[in-house]
Amino acid sequence: MIILIAYTFKSSKSQSDPMSVIKAKETIVEKALHYFNVEGWNCAESVYMAIFREYYKIDVTPKTVTAYGGGIARTGSICGAINVAIMGLSHTYGRTNPRTPFIKTQRPILQFLNQIVDQYGSIHCIRLTECQLTSLEGIRKFREENIKENLCTPLIKKVIETFLTIAENNKQT
Repeated sequence: MIILIAYTFKSSKSQSDPMSVIKAKETIVEKALHYFNVEGWNCAESVYMAIFREYYKIDVTPKTVTAYGGGIARTGSICGAINVAIMGLSHTYGRTNPRTPFIKTQRPILQFLNQIVDQYGSIHCIRLTECQLTSLEGIRKFREENIKENLCTPLIKKVIETFLTIAENNKQT
C-alpha cells in the first residue's frame, strides 16, 4: 500500500502560452508511444527517451534502462515505465545537497505512485500484466492477449502524463 503525503504546490508563475504547453506535453506523450509502438523499444526505454530526450533535452542512450523492461529483466518487479518516470521525477525533485530533506523528493514520487496505483491497482509488472515474462507460456499469453496494446500502451500514456503534471508543478513553485 502506498500512502500519499499531502503536498501542495504553489504557483508563482503563470504560463505564458497555455496552448503551447499543452501541445508540448502531447508531443512528449506521442514520442513515448512512437518509441514503444512504432520503433519497438521496450516500456522503460520508450519512457526514458521521451522524458530525458524530449522533456529534459538531454542526449541519452536507451541501453541505460534496457534491463528495466518487463519489471527488471522481465521478472515482474516494478514496471519499467514507472521506474524510469521515477528517475525523471528525481531529476527534477532530487537532492543536490545531502542536508536537503528527503521529503522534498519523496512527496512528488508518492503522489506519482498513488495516481498510477489508483488507476491500475499496482506498480508491479507481473500484477499489471498477469504474465510471468520469464517463461515461454507468459510471453505467449502476453502476445495472444495483446497486453502490449491493451495495457502497456495506455499505461505508458498515463505514466508520461502523470510525470509531466508533477514535473511541471516544480516549475511553478
